[in-house]
Amino acid sequence: MRRGFAYDAALCVSCRSCSAACILENGLQEGTRTIFSWNEMAVTPFSVINLSLACNHCADPACLSGCPAKAYTIDESGAVIHYAERCMGCRYCTLKCPYDAPKINKAKGYIEKCHFCHERAAEGVDPACVTACPTGALRIVYDEEYPDRNLEWFPETGIVPSVKISGAENRDRPLISPPDDDEPELMVPREADNIRREWSLLLFSLLVIAGAAAAILSYLADNTLLSGFSALSAALAMGVSFLHLGVKRKAWRALLNILSSPLSREIAALLLLFVMAIADFLKPGLLPPFLTPVMALLTLISVDMVYLSADHSRGMMLHSGQAFFSGLFTVSYFSGSVNAFILFTLLAAGSVVMRYRSSVRGPLVSNLYYYRAIALPLVLMLMYFTGEWATLAAGVLFIAGLAADRALYYDDFKPENIKDKITEHFYNEYEKERDKQRQDAGIS
Repeated sequence: MRRGFAYDAALCVSCRSCSAACILENGLQEGTRTIFSWNEMAVTPFSVINLSLACNHCADPACLSGCPAKAYTIDESGAVIHYAERCMGCRYCTLKCPYDAPKINKAKGYIEKCHFCHERAAEGVDPACVTACPTGALRIVYDEEYPDRNLEWFPETGIVPSVKISGAENRDRPLISPPDDDEPELMVPREADNIRREWSLLLFSLLVIAGAAAAILSYLADNTLLSGFSALSAALAMGVSFLHLGVKRKAWRALLNILSSPLSREIAALLLLFVMAIADFLKPGLLPPFLTPVMALLTLISVDMVYLSADHSRGMMLHSGQAFFSGLFTVSYFSGSVNAFILFTLLAAGSVVMRYRSSVRGPLVSNLYYYRAIALPLVLMLMYFTGEWATLAAGVLFIAGLAADRALYYDDFKPENIKDKITEHFYNEYEKERDKQRQDAGIS
């Protein structure tokens, strides 16, 4: 029998006693147990649905399999436990979890999350959140299976969360008569500012792309200086990733979960690329010539898998900002292979056209998108001009365009998250209701 939560939305009054009890009992930061609301502004004709959610202690937790530091375990009752003393604060679990359960404690640098009050459970006492709930909306249940919730706004990603939700199916309520005169001012779902927030990851990935491309070009041109550049880029990338960590002294734990964590495999691949590039630079011929470029390709793939394992969308699969595509695109440009470069340019242009929605986002994203779209044909045209000015201009445009596309990749990266899903689902339902009301009123 797995222990889990049973939640009745019809009984919840959003008093937040469960959240306060979690903080007081465990000394965790505010928001470890979150109250999500569907239709928080009580817009007619929809009901308000509250959802008290912390960790769902999934049967196949994505946080556990994705954590490179092995900071998560599962106990005999099915509770997913996080150990702060093992955490290096990479925040990868916050991307992998669709229920927004792990949260970074910015003051301490490591992750905090619900651990099912496992010390109370050992004494036969329910978790603090359950005992504090005044309406009985939150309870503990024991069951072998926890079937899908059948709620459009609740992520069902196959990791089998141990939670049962009731009272959230009916989202309609009687219309207010007479209706309000003022239209509600709804907040349109905002795009996450991933580019500014994840600037260190953007810099890290650009350095990896540069290092991998240099390693491949070194093999093609038989140039040991490029091997040195590859090693330098890889070293700088590792330095940037180190600065990204919340608990830097635990950085050594990044390699502990190579078998299941894409992030562990990424770090391992980058470390191997660095060692091989150094060997090629200092002792040419020490390694088989094909070994380093193969490692470079594997490193690019490992970078992509960190993100594709969290966001499986078609847009990310075909995105020209992927590390693997960007690395090969770079090789085609600097190797002088015109036919290969034209092919990659056409593929990148197709990807840009498919992402036309980026042109209507915020100013930063919109400008990056238009620059990327313009840079592709400009670089191609400049390649047919003679003169150093054309070569220099084409190189600058190409590198800047590649960086812009990688930045757009981070903006388009949207791992499934319940907070975003609730907001987007309500907004879509509201727009459907507005369209229906316009049709009933004969307004086109």
